[in-house]
Amino acid sequence: MNSIFTEENLLAFTTAARLSSFSKAAVELDVTTSAISYTIKRIETYLDVVLFVRNTRSIELTESGFYFYRKATELLNDFHAIKRGVDTISQGIEVKVRICINQLLYTPRHTAKLLQILKKQFPTCLITVTTEVYNGVWDAIINNQANIAIGAPDTLLDGGGIDYTEIGAIHWQFAIAPTHPLAFMPEPISESQLRLYPNIMVEDTASTLNKKVGWLLHGQEAILVPDFNTKCQCQILGEGVGFLPSYMVREAQDSGLLVTRQINNPRQDSRMLLATQHAATGQVTRWIKKQFAPGGVLAEIYGDLLHRE
Repeated sequence: MNSIFTEENLLAFTTAARLSSFSKAAVELDVTTSAISYTIKRIETYLDVVLFVRNTRSIELTESGFYFYRKATELLNDFHAIKRGVDTISQGIEVKVRICINQLLYTPRHTAKLLQILKKQFPTCLITVTTEVYNGVWDAIINNQANIAIGAPDTLLDGGGIDYTEIGAIHWQFAIAPTHPLAFMPEPISESQLRLYPNIMVEDTASTLNKKVGWLLHGQEAILVPDFNTKCQCQILGEGVGFLPSYMVREAQDSGLLVTRQINNPRQDSRMLLATQHAATGQVTRWIKKQFAPGGVLAEIYGDLLHRE
């Protein structure tokens, strides 16, 4: 079996099938026509089927030949993938990297750009992206669901085999619809006034760690939503109040959909960390860490989301 299903034999067969000619296949593969013909005959003998209908000027695949062509092509792709994988590993490039992105830093545009750059830099690496909220990001990396976390919140963990470095901070603004009753209150708005209206909250997705509460006054009603885009839309519709990332407020404010107001005890900036598993030392991980440093490609991409001192 091994003498039949080799890469060379399958390549001879698929090339002949693709070109509908033994002689053209011989030229492309730099062998003799008789070598191609002999290889095809050996495969047919082993399988006990006819793969080609042979005419004086051309060859044509039989039904069995079409099936074998599809399977032979798949096998050749597997051969090449294995070779690429072995070569990739020998160079210290990870076969697969799982990235968890804090929803505060997740937008389709930024994520697509991140993937585009990574695939161009490391075409053989399989990149997967997930998104979590607050301590859900730590959950993902601690529980080995991610190798890299972009935007782990400022909850410094002792040990756990996690390395992290600060990449910036999220700046918050209290934003409400321009028609909301609080928009007409004198500033700074008191907590007693704020408690009269629901706070739109994105729930922490942590399952093994304590859930983090972003901002909520004692006794204030909370409306839980799945992501920050939904939170922003709820506040645009006047269904509640709360803090939003400044980059999200800017666009809505420019369109006249939100206004910002000062309150007592405003929400402090949220530090964002790039966290990696200590054991993750491959080229992709090292490159991502380097490019999030000031002046790096990824620091530039996320620069409109992150506030730096």
